[in-house]
Amino acid sequence: MEQHIRRRAEERVERRFTFFAHLVIYLVINIGAFFVWFFVTNKGKGFPWFLILAGGWGVGLLAHFLSVFVFGKLREKMIDKEAAKLRKGMHESKSRTEGRGS
Repeated sequence: MEQHIRRRAEERVERRFTFFAHLVIYLVINIGAFFVWFFVTNKGKGFPWFLILAGGWGVGLLAHFLSVFVFGKLREKMIDKEAAKLRKGMHESKSRTEGRGS
């Protein structure tokens, strides 16, 4: 049981860690893109193309956030509920089997 809890905790931490790594990479790349745009287009007078990069990637980052922090918790609750159903079914099946043997 303790190994199962530790494995679930490790999975949660890993999902959160990968999200924060994704966030840091997003920020570094987009800040870099901003500076490239700013200095290449004569102090920011050209079309702000870096916003297309930031916006498109931002949608993916939002989806990653939701999958980790919102839907991840929902998924875990669903797994726990299903596991409880299976345990109950196995317990009832075992009780019926033991009842026949008597």
